[in-house]
Parts: sequence; structure tokens; C-alpha cells
Amino acid sequence: MKNAYAIINLSMQLGKVSEMIQSLASGIQDCEQGNPDVVGAYEDMLLDEVNHTQVLTLELTRLLTEQEVDAGNHADEDGSAFAAGDLTDVKAGEIDKTGIAEAEQEEKE
Repeated sequence: MKNAYAIINLSMQLGKVSEMIQSLASGIQDCEQGNPDVVGAYEDMLLDEVNHTQVLTLELTRLLTEQEVDAGNHADEDGSAFAAGDLTDVKAGEIDKTGIAEAEQEEKE
């Protein structure tokens, strides 16, 4: 598996950051009642950890999708996993753009 070591490390770090977020949230909850001045510091640290989570998640996603793209899974020449019309076709029972269900439209014809 390509990038396995990096994926493992990012996943472990994501778990540690999640524990820190949980700890900070508990700290905020505890301080809200007794010392509201400290809450601001906790909230700043919490937002920093949320930012770290986002960065780690994006990097982990990049590594995992890079692996999928390298394997050539389900993508055509332009990189799309969808065939032409997959996203625009109206399926039986669904409502089309005019708001008329396909079955109702056939009844009118």
C-alpha cells in the first residue's frame, strides 16, 4: 500500500487531536460556570485544534485519493467516476426539473 506509513501516522495524530478537542471542550464546560475569563483562552485553543483536525483530514484524504487515482479505480479519461448523463438522468419515481414525476408524465402522454 502506497503511503501506508504516512496514512497510519496521520490517523494516529488525528486521534490525538480529537482527544485534545474533547479535553478542551470539557475545560470550557467546567470554566463557564466559575471563571468565564478563562473560557476565551480555552476557546482559542479549541479552534486551533479544530484547524489541526481539518489540515490532518485534508492531508489524509489527499493521500488516500492519490492512491485510488494511481490505481485507476473507476475514473475515465477526464478523471470523472461518472458516465455521461449519470448526474442528469431522471430515474423512475424521481421528479424531473419541471416538477412532474416520470410516471405522471407518461400518463399524460
